[in-house]
Amino acid sequence: MAKMFSSTWKSTALMLPSLFFLLSDTSVQVAAATCPAPVPALYPAPVVRDGFEARLVVSGLKKPRGVIVDSKGRLLVIEAGKGITHLRIKDDGWPCLSVEKTTTIVSRSDLNHGIELSIDGKTLYASSSNSVYSWAYDADAMRVSDEKSPKTLISNMTNTGGGHSTRTLLISRKQPGILLVSRGSGSNIDNGATDHSSGISQIRAFDISDPDLGTPGGGKVYDYPSEGWTIGWGLRNSVGVAEEPNTGGIYSVENSADGIKRFGVDIHEDSPGEEMNYHGVLRFPSSTSSNTSSSANQGQQQGGNHGYPYCLALYNSSASLSFPSLGNLKTGSQFTHDSTPYSIPFLPSSDSSASQAKPINITASDTSCSSTNFVPPRLTFPAHTAPLDIKFGKGSANQSLAYISFHGSWDRSTPAGYKLSAVLFDTSKGEPVEANDSTTSLVDVMWNRDVTQCPGQCFRPVGLAVDGQERIWMTDDDKGDVWVLKRIGEVKDDEGADGGSGSESGSVNGDSDSAAAPMRAKRSGSCAEWLGVGTSTMVAVVGSLLLTVL
Repeated sequence: MAKMFSSTWKSTALMLPSLFFLLSDTSVQVAAATCPAPVPALYPAPVVRDGFEARLVVSGLKKPRGVIVDSKGRLLVIEAGKGITHLRIKDDGWPCLSVEKTTTIVSRSDLNHGIELSIDGKTLYASSSNSVYSWAYDADAMRVSDEKSPKTLISNMTNTGGGHSTRTLLISRKQPGILLVSRGSGSNIDNGATDHSSGISQIRAFDISDPDLGTPGGGKVYDYPSEGWTIGWGLRNSVGVAEEPNTGGIYSVENSADGIKRFGVDIHEDSPGEEMNYHGVLRFPSSTSSNTSSSANQGQQQGGNHGYPYCLALYNSSASLSFPSLGNLKTGSQFTHDSTPYSIPFLPSSDSSASQAKPINITASDTSCSSTNFVPPRLTFPAHTAPLDIKFGKGSANQSLAYISFHGSWDRSTPAGYKLSAVLFDTSKGEPVEANDSTTSLVDVMWNRDVTQCPGQCFRPVGLAVDGQERIWMTDDDKGDVWVLKRIGEVKDDEGADGGSGSESGSVNGDSDSAAAPMRAKRSGSCAEWLGVGTSTMVAVVGSLLLTVL
């Protein structure tokens, strides 16, 4: 009996390698058969950094901008000029994601970018160029109540003459009930931004915890320029605003000025740079309590003036021949320019009990732009790359990643941007790992193969959302697309849009003949990773075989 058992077990053991191979091959075939075909891109498939995979899940939307994930893992997308669209995701495991139902839940042509959800997921917020609205939201029913009669929470944000029209929204996770709203300038160099009371080029915070706020028929509606409190000003157009999840620090990414000259020399090709600005940890003004209405905080200020339109940030300090009077300026240094409004601004105090801040005498000297007068950027990015969103995701131990979408330039002889990048953060400090004057802070995640063909043959990222599985959802308002990316391994530092070895094949599902092929090509870890959906089948078959033998 023992001899027979030994013989049978040896025969079975010899079969196992073949069995494993058979099942691994079968598992990939099963994945290919059940995984929905990827949506084909109408342009050359982008390059994705090793350690990430990407999949195009939907196309044909009308200028998709802001995007958020609801409590059921479904997407809510602002389609500019149309309203809010609900995308129900069919999730069969990575990379088998697809959109199984598309529903317009708010039809409203004035909505253009900003979208947010309350912490409990039951209130939906969206913005137009003038107002912030809210609706009760039911994630199970996939609808809002009173679609045609939302609450108007904040108003009076329209810029005279047009200009930047998006109003980014952020609900604080550290200070529940506080809504941040970003408003850009009305023109390239908007002198109205020198007047704090104008509300132009500012990020302001509002207490929206009062359930009667904005109730149709008489509820309180905040006046943006005069109510709430200032998180930062002198910010030309900070479209991306985020709260660092560990410390609660507020960061924004700013689109700087176009066509700038300095002492008569055109410097616009490489300066000013785009900016990442730090605004401190969100807090209620010291003169009020957290239970006091934000209307009582009129004129209060938390954050400082970041320089616009007086002072802009240098990016390429090596371009000394094209940047006159470089002196000791370096990347991130703020400088005056030919369009600087040489007037004296009045800086309101951050505390009504303190003496008022001293006026600033702006002169043609760059010393006027020093950090004693203005808050310099925490990081500076290449000129005209147009950062439009920033969202935080997990990184390695003690580090996180701030993902940033760069919409791409129009004001450069050689296009720049048109990519998704990330900045490495130290979670213990709640700040970027790189120094303030770094030119290597960006880790490119996904970029176009040939930027000289942009924008026509390129994706143009706008809104970002990171879900509970650390997948990154990204909209493209130029092509009407929504992408999803997932980090699947270690991220190397020696590749990117400006050089390196991003994956040219197998990493972008929209460019593959088989939806399962990227999983097969990219996975290089354990046997379970290679076998994918076939692992459980393998275990069951092998288990049954062993029981039979025993």
